[in-house]
Amino acid sequence: MKTRALAIVIAVSLLAVCLTPVAVQASTLSFNPSTGPTGTEVAIPGPGNYGKGNYYIYWETSSQLLSQGTVGTNTISIGFVVPETTRGRHKVILKIGEDTYERDFIVTPLISINSNQGAVGTSVTVTGKGFDSNESVINVTYDTIPVQTAVRASSKGSWQATFKVPTSSRGKHVIDAGGSTPAAEVDDQQFVVIPQITINPASGWVGSVLDIMGTGFDIGETNINITYDGLATKGGVTADAKGSWQSNFSIPTSATGVHMIDAHGATTQEADVPDVTFTISPGIKLELISGYLGGAIRPGDRLWVSGVGFESNEAGIQITFDGNMATSSIIADTKGSWSAQIEVPSTTRGEHKISASGEYTKSSDLTAAILVISPTIYISPTSGAVGNELVINGSGFGVRQAVTISIDGAQLTTGSAVSTDTKGTFTASAKVPRGKAGDRTITVTDTSASVASAKFTVESSPPPTPNPLVPEAGKQLSAPALGFGKSAVTFKWSPVEDPSGVWYTLEVSNSAGFTGAILHKEDLTQPEYTLGDDEALGQGEYFWHVRAVDGAGVNSDWTNGQLFRIVGMNLMTMALIAAAVIILVLIIRRIVAIRRQGSGWSK
Repeated sequence: MKTRALAIVIAVSLLAVCLTPVAVQASTLSFNPSTGPTGTEVAIPGPGNYGKGNYYIYWETSSQLLSQGTVGTNTISIGFVVPETTRGRHKVILKIGEDTYERDFIVTPLISINSNQGAVGTSVTVTGKGFDSNESVINVTYDTIPVQTAVRASSKGSWQATFKVPTSSRGKHVIDAGGSTPAAEVDDQQFVVIPQITINPASGWVGSVLDIMGTGFDIGETNINITYDGLATKGGVTADAKGSWQSNFSIPTSATGVHMIDAHGATTQEADVPDVTFTISPGIKLELISGYLGGAIRPGDRLWVSGVGFESNEAGIQITFDGNMATSSIIADTKGSWSAQIEVPSTTRGEHKISASGEYTKSSDLTAAILVISPTIYISPTSGAVGNELVINGSGFGVRQAVTISIDGAQLTTGSAVSTDTKGTFTASAKVPRGKAGDRTITVTDTSASVASAKFTVESSPPPTPNPLVPEAGKQLSAPALGFGKSAVTFKWSPVEDPSGVWYTLEVSNSAGFTGAILHKEDLTQPEYTLGDDEALGQGEYFWHVRAVDGAGVNSDWTNGQLFRIVGMNLMTMALIAAAVIILVLIIRRIVAIRRQGSGWSK
């Protein structure tokens, strides 16, 4: 009996030992997958193999809990999510009851992008995880070209960087990253570039020059056409090696509102390219009927005023100048365009507004055209002689400003002070002063620094040539004081007349060619001149001539040179006179002697 009882006890003990769970070694912990990036969901199948009851899954140490729960009879799988961490091996710990199981999980680097398609210029944010701790030399590349450099990871190997998609052709492009973490370990991301067009400006007038740029077309794509409201407006454009192109065109005549702009090429379809819109605003433009805009515009000039972008067939259109009606009853055509002429009214210097409105279009709907008025003067007559009366009319000057009028820089004398009125206009009169013939500049300046000039032509017909009278040709004049003094010769000539007045110039020379004149007198007002004491002439041969000068400074011809001589007594004459004087003295002395004898002087 004892033997049998002992056997039963031993059998029971052996059964108990066999039924007690045996701890599974760490090398037997199984999960799937065993490698992957941060965020990977990992499953541990057959958790009942490790025991039953409450379980805990830790990362690296028991301080970072990944998952917990209860393993029951029907539990098929438990698992965890790989936390944010650096790349490489990390220990996973499973605890069930008093038992612990371990195994390494290999973390791989990963990048993700917030958007996988868009146009050139799209902002793309790249997020990296599972890189080395505090890695500081990470470069983000787009088709192997760095687009962000020296990005730094956190202590857990995570980082983020944003870049704009560079100019590139349509289709797929590779985004990658790497540093001390090899880029070969990082799975690429693909970004798909879609074609796009952009315009500048996005609104404006008919006739505005629109710049248009295309990106994301095929490499070197040809036969790119631009359409406006579905109609071809520019063609023959070719993309470059990166699928980009640029062009421009003038906005065609079209009514106010939104218009569609698109583009397509040899391989890029119109449906592939998102439309852009251009908004037509009503506007006006100015053009001088004669001349060109950019030059001075003055009161009295005539302008073409053209309107664009009005409503189709809009009626009741009127043009205003500084708010005052200039013309009206204009009707737009089917494309909202119209033209009319106006004359710039009398107005002041500076900026003035030309605007328009119609049946539907308000003046506030468009930007007024700015016209800059410059001052101007009109002279009547525009040519004449010195002394003629001039009438000077000015416009485009400042309001109520004193006016100064000058000719070739010298102020003109007017009958009274001259000032502008409330419209910047004035009228003045003056006589043409003495001065040079030909074109002379008349300038008007007001106290607000407005300046205008005009040409006046002074006639250039010479006055008649005077006739020399005294001394006559060949005349001999005797020198005074027995030939030892100088002669104050008087010159006379015939007077001449000219509407501008006459002055005379006299020259005396020892040379018939009048080289080295010994006397030159200008501005003589009388047809004669007597030499002064300091100008008197000694004995010798002389030539003289004279000419007339009118008020415009125009000279007549010189008269022919007149020869005259100033002569004294010759030696024979002087000897005879001396002998006569001696004889006369002797006779006088004889007479005196005879008278003395007759009065008894001989006693």
